[in-house]
Amino acid sequence: MATIHIARNQQTLGSFGEEEIREGIRTGRFAAKDLVWRVGMDTWKPLSEMAPLWGLDTPPPPLTEAEAATPALEEVIGEGTEPAWEERETLGFFPALSRTVSAVLMRPGETFARMKREGGLTNPLLYFVILSCASYAVSVFYQILSFSLQSGTLPAQVQHMPKNMLSYTLLGTILLSPALYTVTAFLGSGLTHLSLKLLGGANRPFETTFRVICYAQASAAVFNFLPLCGGLMAIVWGVYTIIIGLMKTQEISGWKAALAFLLPGILCCGLFLMVGVAAGISFADLSKLGH
Repeated sequence: MATIHIARNQQTLGSFGEEEIREGIRTGRFAAKDLVWRVGMDTWKPLSEMAPLWGLDTPPPPLTEAEAATPALEEVIGEGTEPAWEERETLGFFPALSRTVSAVLMRPGETFARMKREGGLTNPLLYFVILSCASYAVSVFYQILSFSLQSGTLPAQVQHMPKNMLSYTLLGTILLSPALYTVTAFLGSGLTHLSLKLLGGANRPFETTFRVICYAQASAAVFNFLPLCGGLMAIVWGVYTIIIGLMKTQEISGWKAALAFLLPGILCCGLFLMVGVAAGISFADLSKLGH
């Protein structure tokens, strides 16, 4: 069962597992009038109301007005309750997936402020690979559909390929996409975290940066399900949520978060430009020698 938060008289008592709560009820540590909350609940509720639903047993005495006062969620849960994806064993696979996508895209500041800074790489990587591969598969479908409708506009090399070969090639890339996206997750997170170190903004370990990149980029990837402009929306919203995520989790300014994420791309573009210029000069010199 997911961690359960307990409060009494507007003061939090802490967060506990199911066995701890069962033992606390048995010993009298927790009372039926205590208020409880966990991921997936909209509001605090009395332990007497929720205990039967969770397989616990406690008498249901009435609450007084003072005891029923609900503390602010922000004061109790603070950091470490997001994302819902990591509570999928309790919430269910698809509800946890949809809640995480919605929270990251619609409330990135609040979501990343409460994101678990640590907790392993497996959950965020699995989330990233599932959504990225799904969005890529949809993009491939759109490409195949486009090719079939506009075959006359394809390059000559593609038009001379055997029938259905292009479709089979694109479908084959889907099978390779999990491995490719796994590499992408580690490479992108590694470069971003290195940039954070260079800029003096790595206040949390690599694991935190990895979690931000995976949850932000994969959530934005759902825009790829939209034809035409979906890809552009995914890029723009992905960059935005990553910057917000780095700001909240690494506790740095917006410009430093933006530069940390964009710096690797800027350096790569600069490197390619330098190589291109050098190659152009070399070809020009060879042409002069030829004459």
